[in-house]
Amino acid sequence: MKLILFLLLLFSVDALADGLVFKFKSPTFSGIGYSAHKINLNNMRYNRKKSIRDELRSLELQLGLLEQRRPINAFLSNLQTRIYSELSKQVTEQLFAEAGADSGQFTLDGNTVTWGKIGDTITLSVYDTDGQTTTITIPIGTLSLPDTGLGDSENTDAETE
Repeated sequence: MKLILFLLLLFSVDALADGLVFKFKSPTFSGIGYSAHKINLNNMRYNRKKSIRDELRSLELQLGLLEQRRPINAFLSNLQTRIYSELSKQVTEQLFAEAGADSGQFTLDGNTVTWGKIGDTITLSVYDTDGQTTTITIPIGTLSLPDTGLGDSENTDAETE
């Protein structure tokens, strides 16, 4: 009887047990969750390449800024600003001078600047290298400051005393 019970117990435990099955953990080999695995790998690859590109751009910008901050470049920029300022001053003096030329033209960095006086207006045109034109029309005779009346009241007080 003990033997039958032992055999019955032995077979029932064997019937409940599952066999050992080998499964790969990697989705590359098992196929389970493979698409999510591939998406994850592609995202990691994309992010790594993007971070490298961003770092290279940042380094290029830093090198460009260092080049611009060199003393010689600061000097040249300051000199260019002063030359342009002096040039604009001379053009302004020519435009508004009583005995100045009625028209003129010069070329600067491939851009042509022309001006001319016609009656009580000055026309200033800038033709850039792309073929675009900027025209400014300046009225000469109508530019005046409005009278505030302060000067007149002082004169009338002085005259009445």
